[in-house]
Amino acid sequence: MIKETGKIITIEDQGTEKVAVVECISRSACSSCHNESSCGVGAVAKAFSDKSHQFKVPYKEGMEVNNFIELQINNSDLIKSATLAYLVPLLFFIGGALITKQFYSVNESMLILIAISFAAIGFVVTRILSSKLFPKKHINEIISSELKQ
Repeated sequence: MIKETGKIITIEDQGTEKVAVVECISRSACSSCHNESSCGVGAVAKAFSDKSHQFKVPYKEGMEVNNFIELQINNSDLIKSATLAYLVPLLFFIGGALITKQFYSVNESMLILIAISFAAIGFVVTRILSSKLFPKKHINEIISSELKQ
């Protein structure tokens, strides 16, 4: 189970329901590594560290602005979403290149463009599959508890 703490920024009334806008700050894993100063990845991580992400979660009784809530995702859902996000476009990319190479005689630059086009189709398929596998109502289950500041 992966857990993250987020801060409630605002609570919005959207007609029939309320939603809380939550901000989570993602931190690089490099900050906890002892080799951060001598590693090239650590230098890149410093340049792009501490990005904030805002998203909406369904309002639950007792939520207040500036309170913190704990969000969690199951390991199985994380593996499913990572597999979907990375594997499907990659398979489309490789499949498009193999099919094009097998049935058409094209130069290398055209082959690369066709493979990238197939990868783009893979991203669209990924978007459609993710909306089917991970419906919006599923987010109700990730809010576990409120933490007082």
